[in-house]
Amino acid sequence: MELSEIKAKLSTIGIPVAYMKFSKPQKLPFMVYYESGAEVKGADHYNLIRDVNITIELYTAVKDVALEREIEALFRDREIERSVDTYLKDENMFMAVFSFNTIQPIEEE
Repeated sequence: MELSEIKAKLSTIGIPVAYMKFSKPQKLPFMVYYESGAEVKGADHYNLIRDVNITIELYTAVKDVALEREIEALFRDREIERSVDTYLKDENMFMAVFSFNTIQPIEEE
């Protein structure tokens, strides 16, 4: 799954979404997503796949279980890891973090 596909899926929820950060402050709720690590793998001296860690951060004014379930449903074909809820006191908002791995084939040049 490519980053463009991840953004397209997240956009269907109907709240602002951006890669890593927004250029301007956003009203709650909003999401960011980003690559949080990757491992390039292969065989016979060729790199064939990229095993990429994807992180999605959801920011809300109050805990929004329905919105969290929507995100989980979008990626039900993946094993999603969910972190502990975090309250960002200085920002007066909640953050829920989701992460999963996706395999991207490496195109031969």
